[in-house]
Amino acid sequence: RSHLAGKRHRRLRCLRAERRAQEQRSLFVSGFARGTAPERLRRHFRAFGPVATVVMDKEKGAFAIVELRDAAGRQRAL
Repeated sequence: RSHLAGKRHRRLRCLRAERRAQEQRSLFVSGFARGTAPERLRRHFRAFGPVATVVMDKEKGAFAIVELRDAAGRQRAL
């Protein structure tokens, strides 16, 4: 019980909840030309809703994770 009430456990629960929420707003994107700038993906996905972040694969540039600000934007993009 003391572990569940501890600061570290509560922080981890909050972090996991935030990750689950991000999951509901994010898209895995591939198939675009290598060297595509993150800003270009941001502009494209802005048509579906405000974009929170674009994280590109740094090694090969073969994929990106696009996080929209809300789950409805993700649904529109899908």
